[in-house]
Amino acid sequence: MKRNWLRRQIALMVAIAVILSLFVAVALIVTMSGCSTPGVVASPTMTSPAPAQTSTVPPTPMASTSDASSETETVPTTLFSNFPTTKRVHSVKTIKTTTTTTTTTTVRTTPKPIALKTPGAVAITFDDGPGGHTSRLLDALAEYNVKVTFFVLGQSVERSPGLIRRMQAEGHQVANHSYSHKYLSQVDEATRANELEKTSDAIEALIGYRPSIMRPPGGYRSEAVYEEAKKQGMATVFWDVDTADWKYKDSDYVCNYLLNHTSKGRLILMHDIHKTTVDGFIRALPRLIEHGFTFVTVDELVHLEPGDVYPTYWRR
Repeated sequence: MKRNWLRRQIALMVAIAVILSLFVAVALIVTMSGCSTPGVVASPTMTSPAPAQTSTVPPTPMASTSDASSETETVPTTLFSNFPTTKRVHSVKTIKTTTTTTTTTTVRTTPKPIALKTPGAVAITFDDGPGGHTSRLLDALAEYNVKVTFFVLGQSVERSPGLIRRMQAEGHQVANHSYSHKYLSQVDEATRANELEKTSDAIEALIGYRPSIMRPPGGYRSEAVYEEAKKQGMATVFWDVDTADWKYKDSDYVCNYLLNHTSKGRLILMHDIHKTTVDGFIRALPRLIEHGFTFVTVDELVHLEPGDVYPTYWRR
C-alpha cells in the first residue's frame, strides 16, 4: 500500500508539473503575440491593415514637385504559422528638387553704324586755337580753297574774335574744344558742363549759332562726357590719324607724315598753335591735292546727331 501511495504522489507531482509547464507555455505565447488575455487567440479584426503612417517632410523653397508611393511590410504576430498576421503600411514620400539657376548677362551696347557722306574725302582738323599762326594757316587754306574744322578753346575765342568770324566767313567749321583745355572725364559734372557751355556761348556770340560737335581735350573720354555733349546738342568727335605734331615739333616730320598717312575717309588731327605744324601742313597741302585728295569739314564728311561718338570705335 505504501508503494501505491508513493506512486500516486509521484503521479500527482508529475501532473502538477505538466500543468504548470502548460500554463507557462501559454503565458509565453500570449506575451509574444501581443494579446491581452492569456489563452485567447487574437481577434479577427487585427488581420485588417493598420492605418497608414505618413512621414511628413517640411517643404523646401526649392521643391517644385512631390510624389508619394506606398511600401507594405508584413510583421509576424507570433512564432507559429497558424496565427494571423498584421500588415503595416508605411507611406514613403519622395521629393523631387528642382534647382533654378539665374544667369546675369552683361550686354555691351554696340555703337550704331555711321555712314560717311563723302567717303572719298579727308577731314583735316586743328585743335587748341586760334593762335599766333592761325591767320597764316587761313591764308593758305583760302589759296587752295580747302575747308577744315577748327576745335577752338573758349578762352582763345574771347582773345581772338576776329579769327573766329573769319573761319566762319571762309566756310570752315568752328567746333567746341572746352573753355580752358581741362580733361573733361577727370572733373566734376558742374565743371564739365561749364567748360563746354561757356565755349559754345562764346562761339554763338560771334557767329550766330552754337557748335554741333565737340572734341574732349587730350582725348580723355567717358560716358559722362558723351552725355554732357548730348545735353548741349553736340556729338563727340575724335580722330583716325594723330600726326603727333605736338610731340615732334618739326615741319619736315609733319609734312612727311601727312604725305605718308593721309587716306580717304579719314579724320586727321593737328594743332594750329605750333609754327612747325602750320609750316609742315602748308608744304604738304599742294602735293596732297596733286595726289587727288579732296578736303571737307567734319559736318561734310559724316552726318552726326547729338550724343553720337565718331569714329564709333572710340566708344568701345
